[in-house]
Amino acid sequence: MKNKILSMLALVLSVLALSSCEKDLMDYEGKDCLYFDVRRGATWIEPELWAHYNYSEVTFGNVLSNDTTIAVKISATGQTKDFDRSFQVIVTKDSTDLEEGTEYEPLKPEYVIKAGQTHTFVDVTFHRTARMTNDTLRFQLQIVPNEYFQTMFDNYKDYPGPYEESQPKVEVKKNHDARFHTMFVDDVLIQPEGWMGSDAGSGLFGKFSDVKYRFMMQVSGTTIFDYTREKMTQARATAVGQQVAEELVRRARAKDPVIDKDGTMMWVMAVQGGKYGKDAWSAFTKPEDYLKQHANDK
Repeated sequence: MKNKILSMLALVLSVLALSSCEKDLMDYEGKDCLYFDVRRGATWIEPELWAHYNYSEVTFGNVLSNDTTIAVKISATGQTKDFDRSFQVIVTKDSTDLEEGTEYEPLKPEYVIKAGQTHTFVDVTFHRTARMTNDTLRFQLQIVPNEYFQTMFDNYKDYPGPYEESQPKVEVKKNHDARFHTMFVDDVLIQPEGWMGSDAGSGLFGKFSDVKYRFMMQVSGTTIFDYTREKMTQARATAVGQQVAEELVRRARAKDPVIDKDGTMMWVMAVQGGKYGKDAWSAFTKPEDYLKQHANDK
């Protein structure tokens, strides 16, 4: 009981400390400052207590469209004003891998904190390209100071504890400079919750890979939204597996097997069905072994 009480007390103190830090920031009495106000946190915590993140991750693998727009929040310290205040946000070219016009849309010449408000959003539109499937690309925004705003929070940190930020997939310096916001863009598919398979190569779909996932969607006409626990029932997964198996076996018989990400022949359980006879193969079969075995087949 004593440990529970101490734990609850520590949590309350953390919340109060973080609230105090945020209040100090908003009550700053010097020249008004701008900072990137991107936050994420657990749903049971009030949004104003979420940790600030100096990065965002943009994954095209989770969207169907070839374009996606991310709204990046920027806030101002100090009191509201009865007039609009404009400012500029630029792309820091030396910290950006993306190509303007091809992989992202140019930013607006200026943005505005409207009268009576203390924040706004910068919309950044990204476009899917082939090189995003093989690499994670970096994109960085920077706030430019002007006659209305300074950018003094170059070492801004949240109170450490349960609201502390996590780390992105790509290593980024622990520099909580609120003048900058870095975005990591890729087109990598992650294993969906409705995937029926395991790393051991068992189940209807076998071991997951983004290569197999894309191939299955292409062959079966499914999308990422079909691979949920609710939609991908046993019956539907069986049907999808059979469609995929038909194409895999057709390619194997043509001496052009589909190769998975690990270099083995792509496999789903249905390829081992009795209907394929000697043309069937097991999980993790090497294509050279299969082709050697069927070298004399016509």
